[in-house]
Amino acid sequence: MTETFEKYVDDKQKKRIMDNFPVERTSDDITLSYDQAESLREAIASGLAYPELTNEDDEVDFESVVAFMMELRRLFKWDIYEKQTIGKPGTQRLDSVIRWYSTILLRWIRGNGLRTLVGSAVRYKENNPETGVWSGQFKVAERYNPKSKYHKNLVIAESLSVIENVLLFSISNYFRKVSMEYKAFHQVDHFDNDWYEYVEYGTTNPDTIFLQQNGFSREASIFIQTPSNYNKYVTEVDGEKKIRRSILKCGNIGVETEAQDIQFNMPELFVD
Repeated sequence: MTETFEKYVDDKQKKRIMDNFPVERTSDDITLSYDQAESLREAIASGLAYPELTNEDDEVDFESVVAFMMELRRLFKWDIYEKQTIGKPGTQRLDSVIRWYSTILLRWIRGNGLRTLVGSAVRYKENNPETGVWSGQFKVAERYNPKSKYHKNLVIAESLSVIENVLLFSISNYFRKVSMEYKAFHQVDHFDNDWYEYVEYGTTNPDTIFLQQNGFSREASIFIQTPSNYNKYVTEVDGEKKIRRSILKCGNIGVETEAQDIQFNMPELFVD
């Protein structure tokens, strides 16, 4: 690319450009501006980490999640770069939009289906009507009216949009940056409590993540992971998880089809 500009700049101008944009001051991630990348590096070095999951049910304090998201809002300057979505200020309190996104985030990483996620979003609006009702970037109402079918339908539509465009795109992208910087700073290839993985796979369960990493969809993984199915279809051989071939006749057509495709490409994953 530099050859294209060679004929337009002399050595003096070239040096001035290089001085203004030295390598150490230029982010190698084009999706982050320099100030965002620098703020993230400083935060990780100062101890920034994802909220901790507790107990065997992977519970997490909701307020700690909101606080973490608000910290990312500050570090990444979402009020400037994401002002239409995750950087959008609340009407009654600054963190009201982040609180709603955090509600959906937690539901998602706990493996909840769309029905549960949408129901949770509607209940959140009922409990926090001051967050308003939106249709895309247009605010339809300052307060949510639980008796309005129109409001409810808009919340459902917005919830699905949030899952696809905000959670699985924007938030996932920023979590990826956090995880990459965390690994780089601590000089590790992997670490526990990686929320980028939780969002990517829609679960905090390592077994469900294992299933998805090997080709099963989120829905199929949830089916296999249910207590009544897991022991039937997942086993361990020499310390490695394997899938029993009996899953090819589990009665769930979608899972059977996925298992057949995976077995064709990864026969070593399956045992009798």
